[in-house]
Amino acid sequence: MKSATTALLLFLISSAASAQEQLVVDRDTVFFLSPVIVNPLQATKRETPATFSTLSAGEITDRYSVQDIPVLLSDLPSTTFYSENGNGIGYNYINIRGFDQRRLSVMINGVPQNDPEDHSVYWIDFPDLLASTGSIQVQRGAGSSFYGPPAIGGSVNLTTNPFSYRPGLTVESDFGFQQYADSSRALPLTTKKFSIAFQSGLVADRYMFYGRLGSIASGGYRINSWVDLSSYFLGAVRYDGNMTTRIHLFGGPITDGLSYGGLPKFVNGNPVLRRQNVNDWTLDSAGSGYASLDFRRPQETEYFSQPHAELINDWKLSTVLSLTNVLFYYTGSGYYDYDASWADTSMLRIGYRYGFPTTVNPTNTLVRAFVGNSQFGWLPHLEIDHGDGSLTAGAELRFHRSTHWGKISYAEQLPPGFDPDYHFYEYNGEKDIVSLYLHEIYHPAAPMSILADLQYVYNRYGIANEKYLGNDFSLPYHFLNPRLGMNYNFTDQLNAYVSAALTSREPTLRNLYAAEDSYFGATPQFAADTAGGKIRYDFSRPIAQPEQLIDLEAGAGYTTPVLHLSGNVYWMEFTNELVEDGQLDIFGQPVTSNAERTRHVGLECEASCRPDPSLILGGNFTVSMNRLVHYRVLNDTGIATLDGNDVAGFPGILGNFRVDWSLGNLTSDINIKYVGWFYTDNFNTGENRNDAFTTVDGGLVLRRLTAGDFELSLRAEVHNLFNAYYFLSGTGGAFFPGAERNFLLGATLHL
Repeated sequence: MKSATTALLLFLISSAASAQEQLVVDRDTVFFLSPVIVNPLQATKRETPATFSTLSAGEITDRYSVQDIPVLLSDLPSTTFYSENGNGIGYNYINIRGFDQRRLSVMINGVPQNDPEDHSVYWIDFPDLLASTGSIQVQRGAGSSFYGPPAIGGSVNLTTNPFSYRPGLTVESDFGFQQYADSSRALPLTTKKFSIAFQSGLVADRYMFYGRLGSIASGGYRINSWVDLSSYFLGAVRYDGNMTTRIHLFGGPITDGLSYGGLPKFVNGNPVLRRQNVNDWTLDSAGSGYASLDFRRPQETEYFSQPHAELINDWKLSTVLSLTNVLFYYTGSGYYDYDASWADTSMLRIGYRYGFPTTVNPTNTLVRAFVGNSQFGWLPHLEIDHGDGSLTAGAELRFHRSTHWGKISYAEQLPPGFDPDYHFYEYNGEKDIVSLYLHEIYHPAAPMSILADLQYVYNRYGIANEKYLGNDFSLPYHFLNPRLGMNYNFTDQLNAYVSAALTSREPTLRNLYAAEDSYFGATPQFAADTAGGKIRYDFSRPIAQPEQLIDLEAGAGYTTPVLHLSGNVYWMEFTNELVEDGQLDIFGQPVTSNAERTRHVGLECEASCRPDPSLILGGNFTVSMNRLVHYRVLNDTGIATLDGNDVAGFPGILGNFRVDWSLGNLTSDINIKYVGWFYTDNFNTGENRNDAFTTVDGGLVLRRLTAGDFELSLRAEVHNLFNAYYFLSGTGGAFFPGAERNFLLGATLHL
């Protein structure tokens, strides 16, 4: 028993730079313990020549209550988010430097979370994960990630570290209240959160166990934009001399009311109209009112569950060798029911099976779209300490399979004997991913570090067993992504760095073929031969081309115990960037196409000051220029040249200012956020512009109110303090409103 404790203690001390809690040692006994998460691929201040920000466990605890991960991250430099339902609980999306999350690489404990087919990240599938998260590192710029889709705008890596030396039970309850300008009633309760967490402490001098169950329910800001999110996180860790092994199981079934449709710009100042949840609309000739309006039906809902299983083994082979292996498996299955009243008999392929006359169409149709995913993989990496630096060699092996189908969930005037399980589209998706990489940090002299990375990526898309049309294909991609950088520490306070990276990545599967939309006209986007009146696709020649980016970065930092200043510039030169063309598909997702050349140039600055132990002042701002250098697009009048226009979706100015103040057990904060205006289409039309907005949030937390073995913390928050009316984001003429002033009260009890 004593030797195991000593070995564990030596392992923890050897990795103390990664520890988040203090160790206090009395001979062989560990009194204060936090398991150490070692990740050699995370950036380190004053060593790694990269642009990044890190949120610690304490910062996450102070700032997180109920809202989703993109809301928390939006306080970081060059980072924004938008929410479909307006209040930040449900479907939320993050942008870094203006790049949407399709171009970000998102990981949890190094495990890729971007959907292999559409590259997006569905944060709603990770409810309350922040309650079990130990740190978050956000790296901005290209080539910052070795797993998953190569990073274009940046990477986000969440490290879960919920284990603690102290056994106990934690119960949390939060209640949110939404103010509505169109209501004279008292503030209605719109959000509820309940959770319970268990810590085993150190068991048998070798094990720790953790479990958390939770539920978050919100009515949303917009009508029928509710969410009901269940969550669980189960973890175990074992220490064996120079080895640690962790098992994580997390996820939770979610249900929600669909709200993916944006609103016209004229509704923003109207407290009733800005809360509407609509399927479709057209404007009158003046553009100041509706000519037609189709409200979303309350039956348009979603159910989905995405359980994750991870096995993480860290093995200190010797004083110079460390081996990490990550095995993971996760599935995801569910459906969403959406209005398809516009779909006729031929679209729904009823005549194909039933001989239903084309002159008779079903009415009030609801379509159920099902998605079933499974993904497993192995992520090994070996770190070699060679005295004047370290070399990491690693790999990614990942295999994804999916099933997609659609059926009529409900409709009137269906033919007699109609099979309710009849699939009018169906296909299987495939994605194989192999990545090999080398990562070197070399110290030729004490103040200098040189980074050199090289990554080889192989991706293979496939569609198989497509019902009706038979558009099956298999398409491989090969990429080589290098990165080189240098950091120099001029003094103990001042450092500077430069870096250059080349990153390439494949289009999404929908860029190649939106097979789930084939029933209303979507076709494979490949070169085609129409000789003889029949279309023959050449599935080796896709129309959408891979994106390729050259990213140049330079920055400097100055740090003292009282002051931190940092700044960096970036120049990102794109070839074939997939940009939003201002249109939306029927599911509210932006339609993209290649722009031959684009350019993104920016300045990012960050500062924090602690003039007094009880006061912290901090902030960041970004100024950027995002231009279409060479882009031609086909519109109703022919080919339009958009050279020199702003790229849609990229604000030119962003800023945050934060004040944290404490007095004893009481802490408070004020956060001011500014998001500059940006165009929502590449034509840069005046009406398709998301106007600049400023929001102010504030919070109070009273901690460690003790009575015997009980410890109580109380929380109060106000969001959008000055009740601004604003749009978080938009595409074309469709915009997503932010919630009016809202409040949250919470209590956490530790036993």
